[in-house]
Amino acid sequence: MKSETQIEHIYKRLTEYWPRYSNKKPRAKIHKESYTSLIGVMLSAQSQDARTAVACRQLFALADNPWDMIKLTQEEIIEAIKPAGLYNAKSKNILATSKVLIDQYNGKVPQTQEELMTLPGVGRKSSDIMMRFVWGAPNIAVDTHVFRLLWRLGWTDTLDESKSAILVNDTTPDKYKYAAHMQLITHAKRVCKSKKPKCHICVIDDVCDKRHIDVPKSKLREVVNA
Repeated sequence: MKSETQIEHIYKRLTEYWPRYSNKKPRAKIHKESYTSLIGVMLSAQSQDARTAVACRQLFALADNPWDMIKLTQEEIIEAIKPAGLYNAKSKNILATSKVLIDQYNGKVPQTQEELMTLPGVGRKSSDIMMRFVWGAPNIAVDTHVFRLLWRLGWTDTLDESKSAILVNDTTPDKYKYAAHMQLITHAKRVCKSKKPKCHICVIDDVCDKRHIDVPKSKLREVVNA
């Protein structure tokens, strides 16, 4: 866990290093309408952007609103979203979520994180992404890249990404929150890489614990619990 002083230091350095970070919405999953964005985020779980984009395009050609979606069979949805993987679970959640939206929200996507997380297939990360890129809230989504950075820094002590997300959102000063997600993920992808991290150019190297820096995430739990 990092102290308030260290966290302030991290954000001050990242703000100086990434003053013009890209704030573009992730087009593979975020679309013009909140409903298609929600479905896109659900499809993006454990899926590469290119595959998510194909799945979205094929599915939305059949249905792009909850009323049309529930008219489809699960088999039709599966066939459309296969490129995104995990299609059995995702198809069930898409149908279930669409029905909940109709029954409880008049077909509209809720705008609070608490309500989003009650939808089938929508967890902490998905709700953070929706809040940040659809509703413009200063949420910090913790994906595999952001988690890697938080873990190596010694900012989080849990391997649970959802708990790490709560921690980083709670400990990030308000003045840094809106930019935080993009700065953290950009730094993780470009500097604190999974393989061969560029510690020699890292502007927050002086407050980094370099914890398990040579251990891939797939083996991290095994090493930590040894």
